[in-house]
This record gives sequence, C-alpha cells and structure tokens, in this order.
Amino acid sequence: MQPLPSASRPRRGVRVDPYARSHLSDRSLLDGLASRLCQQRAISAEFLADLAEVDARRLYLPAGYPSMYLYCVQELRLSEQAAFHRIRGARTARQYPAVFTALADGHLHLSAVVLLAPYLTAENADELLAAAADKSKSEIERLLAERFPQPDIPAQLQQLRELPPQLSPGIVGPSSRHAPGRVKHRRSDRG
Repeated sequence: MQPLPSASRPRRGVRVDPYARSHLSDRSLLDGLASRLCQQRAISAEFLADLAEVDARRLYLPAGYPSMYLYCVQELRLSEQAAFHRIRGARTARQYPAVFTALADGHLHLSAVVLLAPYLTAENADELLAAAADKSKSEIERLLAERFPQPDIPAQLQQLRELPPQLSPGIVGPSSRHAPGRVKHRRSDRG
C-alpha cells in the first residue's frame, strides 16, 4: 500500500472531523450510507436480543430499578418512547424469534413490530410477519385494520342513570339567575 500524498494526509496535530462528509464522492457517500444502515439494523436486532435477555433474567432488579422501563430510561438513558418501543420489540421478538431476523434484514422496522405485537399469535405469526414485510407504518396500519376490524361503537354500553329533574337539560327553575334570555347591551357614551 502506498502512502497518501502529503496533501491528502492530515497534518500532524490537526484534528479530523469524523462526521464530515463533504470530501466524499456521491458514490462513496451513498455506499457508506447503505452499509451503515445494514450495520445499524443488525446492531438494533442484537440490542433487542440483549434487552430481551436482560428483561427475562430481570437484571434490572439487582441494578436497583423496579422495572425494565425505568432501567431503560434512567440507566440506559433512552427516551420514554424509545424505551417503550424497544421493550415491546424485545419482548415480541423473544416470543417470535423470526422478528429478530426480519429486523436485522431490514424487512421490518421497530414501529412495525410495535404495531404488530398485540395481534401476533402462535397461529398467525409467520403469515402476519410475511404480510407486513417491507411495508411502511401506514401500510401496516391499513393491513391490521383490514385483518382485525374494530367496531365503530363500544362492544358494551352502560345505561346512564337519570339526572334529577332540576339538572335535566332544558329545565330551568324560575329562581335561576343564569337562565337563558335576552341580553341587553348598553350603549357607551363616547364623546
């Protein structure tokens, strides 16, 4: 390997910004982006596998946290939403291991797993995961709405107790100071 020409090498004592990308060609930038995305997906799936095992072993307890959620927020410093999504994803993937592979391969994203989790069963997991593969969040929401329609009204109605007559709508007693009526406006005298 030949040494870089002196103009290409960083000078001694000069810091190189590891996040600068302006020096990269378009092709190098796009190739690097695709490569890092593949790495990030694989690392995310491994992170969820680690998280699932920590959860299963309840290792957050000896660390001084009463829940996996608090461990993630306070110890790992994840945001509340990130903690919720990763815990839900980790638990779902532990129960249905095909989720780990689908995440690592980029066929599912974490939002998809969170959406699918309440609907997955041992009987439908393979088919539902395949149907959701490579879909956006909104496409998965439509898929779930089609496969698992929800009623427009609550399944159970409760009878409301009757209001006492003095509180019933439209009945205002004669002594009511706040009875609806006409409001007279005073004209202001401005000179």
